[in-house]
Amino acid sequence: MTPEDYSELIAELTPTAHPETVAAREAIGRTLRVDLVAQRSLPAFPTSAMDGFALDGAALQDARGGGAVPVIGDVPAGHDAPALRPGTAVRVMTGAPIPTGTEAVVPVEFTNAQATGGPPRSIRVSSLPEEVAKGWNIRAVGEDITAGDVVIAAGSRLSAAGVGTLAMLGIDEIAVDRAPRIGVIVTGDELRTTGTEAAGPLILNSNLPMLASMIAAEGSDVIEATCSDDSGELRGILGEMRRVADLVITTGGISAGAFEVVRQTLDGEHSRFLRLGLRPGAPQGHGRFGDLPLLHLPGTPQGAFIGFHLFARSLMNGQVLRTRWKKGLFAGPELAHHPKAVTLRPGAFTDTGEIRAADRARLPNFAAAEAIIRIPRGTGRLSPGSVIDYLEC
Repeated sequence: MTPEDYSELIAELTPTAHPETVAAREAIGRTLRVDLVAQRSLPAFPTSAMDGFALDGAALQDARGGGAVPVIGDVPAGHDAPALRPGTAVRVMTGAPIPTGTEAVVPVEFTNAQATGGPPRSIRVSSLPEEVAKGWNIRAVGEDITAGDVVIAAGSRLSAAGVGTLAMLGIDEIAVDRAPRIGVIVTGDELRTTGTEAAGPLILNSNLPMLASMIAAEGSDVIEATCSDDSGELRGILGEMRRVADLVITTGGISAGAFEVVRQTLDGEHSRFLRLGLRPGAPQGHGRFGDLPLLHLPGTPQGAFIGFHLFARSLMNGQVLRTRWKKGLFAGPELAHHPKAVTLRPGAFTDTGEIRAADRARLPNFAAAEAIIRIPRGTGRLSPGSVIDYLEC
């Protein structure tokens, strides 16, 4: 089975979204539950698009003839504007309200006035377009957003610009999907958390901090656990996580050995295990513990890393793997296809935007990588200049 087919097989394990209301300032990265509909127009009043002078029709005509135009007021942003008298001007700053009766705003650089300091008593205009349209350099009501517009659609992931838009519209709270709660269970009698503990046949637990970091980077909450090769302990941890988690990822214990705790505990009753045509990371599994979705990844660090990027991220973002691959240009070196498996290799972008493959596919190689390169199964070789599929990592 290809990794793409497997991703589609497990798509029904996508965590169910749960609603919550959060402060707009805390909503970045969250998915909107409902359409964001503007309750007001922006701008809410006509504003100046330039630092300059608001002139009525008579003043524009006088200015075009070379006459001096009296300046009767000065309006910074955030202050009320006086009404124009016929044949006069008011100095306005960018974002300031436009005086009643304004025909156009003439930029300060088109006049003999200084850009800073107090307003002049009068101005002369040095140049104007042949035709000055009514409303020149004036931002009309609703030019950016009109009341009733759907500004951000439901299902959109809120960006920093989206948070700013909420603030512009005076929205303090927003209904979003609650951050998914993802459990991670790393299995193995051999695992320890500190260097002083990892002596002799024991090793340091790299999968737990790695996976927890990747889950947090996706905007999800992490529930961490380490389990020995004891079936009762694993069942107990799963029972606890069933009450709080939306998805649980396990690593290790899914191959064909004699101490495969995940497989021996869950196979048949709760989960299915199989080998994909994939290198690294062929052993995979999935299932449910009651109603709790389970994703089982290999215990090797590079296998867990690959499995997370291919399958866990697909579930967490509601996308199947087939739709997530991007296209790039391969910079080399030449690599052999594997006749029975899709091969994944870490890669980095060159200065010209091509992707160069690392010489190995161990975790330290992925640590320095910017991309995961997909090498299709086959009997030939992948040559520099070839178009490739890749994921950013």
